[in-house]
Amino acid sequence: MSGQSESTGVRSRGLSKRMFIVVAIVVVGAVAIALCRPGGDDYKINEIPFQIWVAQHPDFQIQNALAGVGTNAIPHLVRIIREPADSTMAYQLESWIWKRMPQRFRSFFFRSPPVPEWTLKRTALFGLRAFGPEAKAALPDILKLGRSETNKFVQASALVAALSVAPESPDTFSFWREQWNTTNYARRDLATYLRIAYQPYVSAVPLLLEEAKRTQDPTIMEAFEYFGEAARPAMPYMLQLLKNTGNRGDMLEVFLRLGPVASGVVPEVGALLNDSNPAVVAASLQVLSSIGPEARAALPQIQPLLTNDDSTIRMLAASASAHIQAKPELAVPILLQTLENPRRGTANAFMYIQSQQPISPSVTSGSQAAAILLGECGPAARAALPDLEKMLHDPNPATRLFSAQAMWRISRSTSPALPVLLDILNSQPPPQSEQDDTLLMAIEAIEEMGPEAKEAVPSLCRVRTFSMSAHRAVSSALLRVDPAR
Repeated sequence: MSGQSESTGVRSRGLSKRMFIVVAIVVVGAVAIALCRPGGDDYKINEIPFQIWVAQHPDFQIQNALAGVGTNAIPHLVRIIREPADSTMAYQLESWIWKRMPQRFRSFFFRSPPVPEWTLKRTALFGLRAFGPEAKAALPDILKLGRSETNKFVQASALVAALSVAPESPDTFSFWREQWNTTNYARRDLATYLRIAYQPYVSAVPLLLEEAKRTQDPTIMEAFEYFGEAARPAMPYMLQLLKNTGNRGDMLEVFLRLGPVASGVVPEVGALLNDSNPAVVAASLQVLSSIGPEARAALPQIQPLLTNDDSTIRMLAASASAHIQAKPELAVPILLQTLENPRRGTANAFMYIQSQQPISPSVTSGSQAAAILLGECGPAARAALPDLEKMLHDPNPATRLFSAQAMWRISRSTSPALPVLLDILNSQPPPQSEQDDTLLMAIEAIEEMGPEAKEAVPSLCRVRTFSMSAHRAVSSALLRVDPAR
């Protein structure tokens, strides 16, 4: 028994010794990593070192988190993307040590679990992208990283960040063209990135058209959505795609944004007014309305729709007819009918709500659509003011918003429209994560009022930290409402 006990003791001492050696190696390695790590950033958020805070909010998660931090974060995000690249071996060593280090030692040597250096830089680029033009000064560092980085995820993030912070810069377009010529990415992805910039890149037109000859990919044509006059050469290719039922919605959305530039597609869009799908008919009417007087050839096809059973189609037909003839008063009677009796007839179609904000397309119908279209009529719709004022008390905040905006556009008076918009802003609780389109559109409506809405500044500042979408919308609104701020 004594021999067995002695043998067990020897094994225990051997295990303890090996454990001690492992712990010693881990501790020495951790100390070496800590000593060799480049100088840190003293900036903290809620007492958390900034780099660790960034690591805790990877990719898109960082965007809304940055809304509460503000532009103070920009130079610290730049510092992250400036840091020299770590070797893969260094990260592997950190991970190995982290996994083997006793729990009680981890907080002493590490402030957070190891994160790959490329992941941290990618997240920092997501953050700079979220600030948009406010982070324009970071462009040289973004481009430097994008051109030197071999990791495709970081490189793509750098390209999108450059297109977001300085879309008008020739250096930004040069970087995009480099990627196009080297085909590091699918060209449809590069076309999508170009669309993000909301910028007319005239120099990109020949490249996109050459790609359109090779492929029938609608994504290539969607890149022209914000190109304005430069998009005219792309119309024949867009018309080819319009003939494909699966691409109609995408092309009609592009035509709607291009407006008069899409005048060459009037015959084909006019023909869609006979389509059996109410959504296609409604979208086509909005396109013809946005084209305006140059869509006069479609008036005979629009006329029968003024008595359509679907209230949304009736309203859009009236609006299109009025816009094409430059006589807004023609639309008012039909729009008033729906405003007063939104349930009259069927309601299978819907109307796209156009916004300056980079939000997903929203749709509406009934009295909300009537209010929006009456607002577009301007002073000619003064007869609608009493009914619109009643809608300011509707329980639905979107209905109150559209009614208030319409009243401003018709009367050019901030009363009683502005108090309703302020109530929408002031009653909004901070969102947890999801984007609130009603809030963004209310901010946009206040921006439209300009300096006459100065009393909205405190409310705008309150919601500025709700999300990065709200941050960008408020920053844009303040430039118009109170430029000196």
